[in-house]
Amino acid sequence: MNKRTFQIAFAFYAMFILLAGVGVAQTVTVPRLLVGYPDLIVHNGKIVTMDDPSLEARTGRTVEAMAVRQGKILALGTNAAMLELAGPETRKIDLKGRTVVPGLINTHSHMHDHSIRRWSRANQDKIEEVRRAFQVTGKSYAELKRGIELVIKEQMARARPDQWAYIELPNGGSSGTGIGVKFLNDKGITYEELNQLASNTPVFLNSHPSWLLNKTAQTSFLNLYGVDWSEANVDKALTMNTTITRSLVVDRYFAPRIGELAELLKDGLEHQAALGLTTFSSHIVGLRIHDGYMKMVREGRMPIRFAYAQRFCQQVEPDMAGCFMRLGDTAGLGDDYFWNVGVTLGGIDTGPPNICTSMDAAPEFKSKEKCILTPGSEYEKAVSAALRSYERYVVNHVYGDKAVDYFMDIVDRVIETVPGITLDYIKQRRLTADHCGFYPRQEQLARLKKFGMVISCDPMFMDRSYPWLPVYGADKANRIGPAKSMIKAGIMVTAEAEVDVESGTGPTYFAHQIHFITRKNSRGEAVAPEEAVDRVTLMKMMTTWASHYVMKEKELGSLEAGKFADFVVFNKDYFSVPEAEIPTVFPLMTVLGGKTIVLRKELADEWGTQPVGPQVKFEFATKFSDGGGME
Repeated sequence: MNKRTFQIAFAFYAMFILLAGVGVAQTVTVPRLLVGYPDLIVHNGKIVTMDDPSLEARTGRTVEAMAVRQGKILALGTNAAMLELAGPETRKIDLKGRTVVPGLINTHSHMHDHSIRRWSRANQDKIEEVRRAFQVTGKSYAELKRGIELVIKEQMARARPDQWAYIELPNGGSSGTGIGVKFLNDKGITYEELNQLASNTPVFLNSHPSWLLNKTAQTSFLNLYGVDWSEANVDKALTMNTTITRSLVVDRYFAPRIGELAELLKDGLEHQAALGLTTFSSHIVGLRIHDGYMKMVREGRMPIRFAYAQRFCQQVEPDMAGCFMRLGDTAGLGDDYFWNVGVTLGGIDTGPPNICTSMDAAPEFKSKEKCILTPGSEYEKAVSAALRSYERYVVNHVYGDKAVDYFMDIVDRVIETVPGITLDYIKQRRLTADHCGFYPRQEQLARLKKFGMVISCDPMFMDRSYPWLPVYGADKANRIGPAKSMIKAGIMVTAEAEVDVESGTGPTYFAHQIHFITRKNSRGEAVAPEEAVDRVTLMKMMTTWASHYVMKEKELGSLEAGKFADFVVFNKDYFSVPEAEIPTVFPLMTVLGGKTIVLRKELADEWGTQPVGPQVKFEFATKFSDGGGME
């Protein structure tokens, strides 16, 4: 061994002895630590790693300090051990006892739709070239019909070419109990009447989940995506009102303005980071939204991570099954900030009263139910084609239990008929379903567990579903987001939410999610209190388990060496404050890949530095926002 080689070997040996002496966490190997100094060390804190992946209410390790290098966690351990790793340029942050958790993961949220809706309301003059929006109210069908006629004959009398009349009718705050929903379901105005009333103007009547387009609107929207009008194409390609509400402005107004759209999306995501969210999942409706995200990705400007479901085979597509067959498996494609988690068609039912359920009800309500995934339907063919093509199918909207039965029936048939697709393969793909409006019922739990499905629930449905208990029976309350029963049955459950703080004010994320713990809706009504979960379980639903939903459990969801340095620093200790104070817990700092995305002024002042990102004024309420319909 020559002199130079001996010196290098001796230096490595000396470093090994030094590191062993300071007690670096056993999960970190010496060669990784020798690459370079940490960029950041946070210390003197209560760092709750959430590194216990079990379905038990356990947080895993809690440590004092954490070292970060090049966007990933280098090591965790004692203050002394981590501070020993510091180099001359390592940034050190004294947490002064504050609580740190992994960045929160929202497994279903339409953040981009919030941004576009808020922008549209504030910029009506800009989007008048695309559509004019109106609200028509009334206490009777006659009053609603008269209001629609007045809008078309008077307000749209001098409409620009291809300028839409978007007419919103009362829907009961998205609960589906409003007179507008009943009016459209009962054909208070028919398709033929609407065509006669507006033969040249595109008209869209909407009262979520019910809606009606005249022929001019059908033709206009189909043509936007290169599809010719025919009754068959209307039936196959125009299946969801949300496709139209979320695409019309995006794919017409923003098509030549992708840079403006990207800035709008970025601002919305930064506000979500102020809630402590570092990752979210959803589908994309509006093709240009995808382009806006890709612009941010190419420029390295994504404020949080987005795991998206590909819904484009339902976006005005008359051959959904063929589209899936040609597409192939895309789950996992992308980068660390924007990746695909599978394919979807959007809803396999809609919302009350147009849900698909096994529950009994009076004929006037059962007659309004809609099961989209029935055997032989276009949707059934498409979902089957996706699974047969080895694609990961993401059920991105389902409300009723029977719709879930239909989906699982398809999975069973695919396993039985496709030799390469086994039950083990299906379990490995971790199929998902969202919302938990009126599912699962107790009899479905074993089957969901058999398929290894991950279920995403929103406590908002305690509000949206509760008014329908008089229709379906008070004993059906235990079908509304039964998180505790699912976890007990061995099913991984995650938390989703629609929380809009882009105005600069709004509730904390926990003001929304606290309802999983209290099992009371925003009106204070108890909804199956036996399904309540504790605060540790809720945190796992937002971190550890949620990482499985977005297919990144090796990179996200817990604070462990080698994972992304996504974390939040709370103003209070979420794990020990009185339950009533949980809605007042919010992030003072949100970090994504070691980079500070949000730093609140109160903490910035303490550190003698400048605030970073949106400074949201939190309102400590527990009310849900309407959300404009949950799809």
